Amino acid sequence: MSFVGLVGETIVSAFIDGQWESRAGFIVGPFSPLYGLGTVLMTLVVNPLRGRAVPLQFLAAGIAGGVLEYFAGWFFETQYGIVAWSYIDQPLNFHGHTCAAIMVLWGAIGVMWALWLLPPVMRLIERIPQNVRKPLTAVAFAFIVADSALTLACFDSWFWRTAGYPIDNPLQQFCATYFGDDVMAERFGTMSMWPVLASR
Repeated sequence: MSFVGLVGETIVSAFIDGQWESRAGFIVGPFSPLYGLGTVLMTLVVNPLRGRAVPLQFLAAGIAGGVLEYFAGWFFETQYGIVAWSYIDQPLNFHGHTCAAIMVLWGAIGVMWALWLLPPVMRLIERIPQNVRKPLTAVAFAFIVADSALTLACFDSWFWRTAGYPIDNPLQQFCATYFGDDVMAERFGTMSMWPVLASR
């Protein structure tokens, strides 16, 4: 879903903005961590409520999605001075990281995922033999962990360079050499970095 969400957002945004922009959330893979984590969270929160009243599922998904989006926005801003999205001009927003309208959207997505999409996905997964599923899952997990670590290292190096601080350790130098400002700006074109926002 991390990949599907990224593709969907890219297409919708291109239609709305009239131009193609990279919406990637990782430095290497074509994935968005917010959609991936959101899918996991919706599964953990809403799936146990299947059979309960739909409004309850909707409320749980909306709150869970809003909390996830708020924390993600807060983390990027306070750690790296990155503003990846902002709802500051929307009514009932929470420090610009999320807002009531987006939480309603999270609620609807959570209900649709738990009721209609998750069951066929699980049936499809169960059709994959165990001797294939387990190593495939292990490889995918290892890739995501490595990509996440490299992405955060690149954000850190990007922050230090933008803030005008010296690049003084091998990891930062590696990121500056292979993932310099031009690469970061192209890869994360919808993000803006303001070092003054970071609480370091």
